[in-house]
Amino acid sequence: MSRITRFLSCCVSSLDEVYGREAEIYRDPTSGAVIAECRNNCARRTFLACGFERTPTAFRLRLPEGLSEAEQKARATQAVVHLFHAGHYTDIAYHLVCDSTLAATWAEIRDRRPDHHGWPASPTTDTYTATSAQTAASRRP
Repeated sequence: MSRITRFLSCCVSSLDEVYGREAEIYRDPTSGAVIAECRNNCARRTFLACGFERTPTAFRLRLPEGLSEAEQKARATQAVVHLFHAGHYTDIAYHLVCDSTLAATWAEIRDRRPDHHGWPASPTTDTYTATSAQTAASRRP
C-alpha cells in the first residue's frame, strides 16, 4: 500500500468518524467521473448492483465511462435510496440527484414491502400454501 493510499484511507476514515457517513457519491473534479467511496461491504454490494464498478483503490467505486448525464444521475440516485433503505447514511452531491428516479425508486421499495397488499404476511406463506384439511387439522387441540 502506497503512502498516498494510506493517507487517503486515513482522511476518509476521519471524515467518517466526524460526519458519520458510511458512503459518499460525488463527481471527480479532474476526470468528471461519478465516484462512490465506502468502506462497508454491504454498501459496496449495493453500489455494484446499481451499476458502479470497482477501481484500483479498495474503498472507491465509479460509474462506467460512456453513460449519459441522465443515466449517471439515475444510477447514483438509485444507489442512495437503496443505501438509505438499508440503513446506511450516504451523502450525495446535489447535482447528481434525479428527482424522478428518487420518487420511482422509493415507490418501488414501498411496493415490495411485506405489509403491502398482495405480499404474504409471513415468509413461510410464500413458499408453502396450506390446504384446508391441513389448516383444520392444525386447529384441533
